[in-house]
Amino acid sequence: MEPIFQIEQLKRSGYFNMDIDHFHDFYEIYYLLSGERHYYIRNRIYALEAGDLVFINKNHLHRTTGGNHQPHERVLVSFSDSYLEPVAPEQNWMNIFGGESFLLRPTAHEQGVIADLLQAMLGEQKEDKLWSGEYTRTLLLQLLIQLERIRKAKPALVSPEQSEGQRRVYGIIEYLDAHYGEKLTLGGVAEHFFISATYLCRTFKQTTGFTVIEYLNYVRIRETKALLTETDWPITRVAEATGFDSIAHFGRMFKGITGRSPLQYRKQHRA
Repeated sequence: MEPIFQIEQLKRSGYFNMDIDHFHDFYEIYYLLSGERHYYIRNRIYALEAGDLVFINKNHLHRTTGGNHQPHERVLVSFSDSYLEPVAPEQNWMNIFGGESFLLRPTAHEQGVIADLLQAMLGEQKEDKLWSGEYTRTLLLQLLIQLERIRKAKPALVSPEQSEGQRRVYGIIEYLDAHYGEKLTLGGVAEHFFISATYLCRTFKQTTGFTVIEYLNYVRIRETKALLTETDWPITRVAEATGFDSIAHFGRMFKGITGRSPLQYRKQHRA
């Protein structure tokens, strides 16, 4: 696959919710320059303040929503493992930051360092100077090293939101993560938690931004991607092991989320 790198700075003046439910095979760095946001990432909701930074690892489901109707501005960096190979060929970026996603709340000095590196990358992209691509790679590498230093110096990372409703949804998420391979229904999940299906759907959507079915499908697709690359199982066995009731439904869902058929995905990642 071709190396991926993109950086953009964007300011929004009104209320904005990310409409696309997604995870992907590359990393993202989300830096909030101003305003407030709520960020759903890897089963938890975080309240972001200006100066906060979120690192999203590969294949972690995430979505950002508005904490209020105030404007906000952010910088978003997207990159793949292969993008950094020319400047760090011996580093195993496949397990960057231990496979974690996290929220950092840097000090004012650390924010300055991060902002300078991001602005330098934006400048290189805009002006397209000599050796711009190579220089941008070194800037990204510097940024990742800075993030790891900040993370190691702050063992107590920012905690997720913990209201009563959110804690209940976290429990539901953990249940879906553990039982995705079973034939689950909304009624069955609601009964397990002694709540109505209507309350389940409403609370889950309000907390995460996803419907229960959307979330369950993404968990299942995440697991099928791992099985397609790590095993030689037939496609039918992969579909059955991850809870899909038919191979046709599995194929449609997989292609709708990844843009490729299961066989195409296996071939590309085996290559």
